[in-house]
Amino acid sequence: MSRHPLLVSTLLVLSACPGNSPGSDDGESASTHLTGSGIDLTTKNASTAGPDATTEDPTPTTSAESGSSTTGFNCGVQGITAKVRIPRVMLVLDKSGSMVAAGSGYWDADGDDADDDGFVDGDPNMALATPKVTRWNSLHAVVDTIVTNFEERMNFGAVLFPSVDATSKTNASACPVKPEPDVAVAENNGATILTTIPPADATDAIKGGTPAAAGIMTAVGGLPRMEMLAEEDDLRFIVLVTDGAANCAADAVDVATRFDEYDEQLPQFVADAHTAGISTFVVGIDIKNVASPITPDGNPDGINPYEKLNEVAELGGMPRDGAEKFYNTENQLELQAALDAIGDVIVDCTFALDPALDKYQYVRELVVDPKGPAPLKYDVQEITDCGTESGWHFTDATRSAIQLCGDACSLYKASGDVNIVFDCLSP
Repeated sequence: MSRHPLLVSTLLVLSACPGNSPGSDDGESASTHLTGSGIDLTTKNASTAGPDATTEDPTPTTSAESGSSTTGFNCGVQGITAKVRIPRVMLVLDKSGSMVAAGSGYWDADGDDADDDGFVDGDPNMALATPKVTRWNSLHAVVDTIVTNFEERMNFGAVLFPSVDATSKTNASACPVKPEPDVAVAENNGATILTTIPPADATDAIKGGTPAAAGIMTAVGGLPRMEMLAEEDDLRFIVLVTDGAANCAADAVDVATRFDEYDEQLPQFVADAHTAGISTFVVGIDIKNVASPITPDGNPDGINPYEKLNEVAELGGMPRDGAEKFYNTENQLELQAALDAIGDVIVDCTFALDPALDKYQYVRELVVDPKGPAPLKYDVQEITDCGTESGWHFTDATRSAIQLCGDACSLYKASGDVNIVFDCLSP
């Protein structure tokens, strides 16, 4: 389905009766139906107006809704447009060999065998536990769900590190990352991402080191620079998913420095991206909070990968509350929950109005998920504290943007659907 972030109101040229007040059914009004799928507009009354119908009309008009005869005042509600903020999200996905390695690359996807004895935990009948799957299998499934559930409210792109050209050799051929994203950020991109990354059951194609820093650099380069964007379009995020500490430093001079040393450029690149207005979420796949052994095993020596990813999450500007700053996951269910939670944070609950409402214009009604089983309906009254109340308010005195708060925002994030009715006062 095509998605158009610019939503143009189709409004009525109906006059407001003298003394009309917010909440009255008389007067000019328009219902703008904002959804994640694009323009889906409805009109509150029976007739529509042309694009230049923002001046006074001396001909009395009858309101289809109230039946009242009016004096012809038109306050220009028809010219209002609303713009949904669509974030750009680059998925930076770990395709290193450890994601499918025998033993360590497999995990208990559904969490039914925490003690790893082969039987369902707590089952008196000793039912066999679900077979383990590769970490890549789980990551692919979660990416599928995320791009499907959030595609209408985000523009996705993807970067693989290392690229599909990586080998299992102990040299630089294990570390390539494409200079451009594997999938450029665009709307309706889910299917393209899923057909571009290796399939869920891939094993031979999942190989190489962990050049996460290069993956971040490619992701940043694939997102538009701040100066190229209008302020209302500048929502840019990276979601880094990895199962270990970064190696494959670009300046590595030998095997030891390429694979057995942590790439300190990763936190620096993430910090630089945040300075440029691109925030990074960090998701770990079964990251242990222990120091790594000093041994030539292809992993950075003498560092704690948990602490390193905590640092990266902090520098990325989107750390979790508490001691664990990144989203650490021990099975597919937790990985799914982490990506869902990140999606909820990224989806924006603010709608820019163009032009800003003037003193004769107001929001008469706002309904979140109007076609759902339990829509939330709000009237003309703004809330005063977005941190503790549910409803809507203008973001500032200019009345140039509407923000949903509390339960209203949560329901919009789940449904992607809100209906806003504008109306007018007489001068």
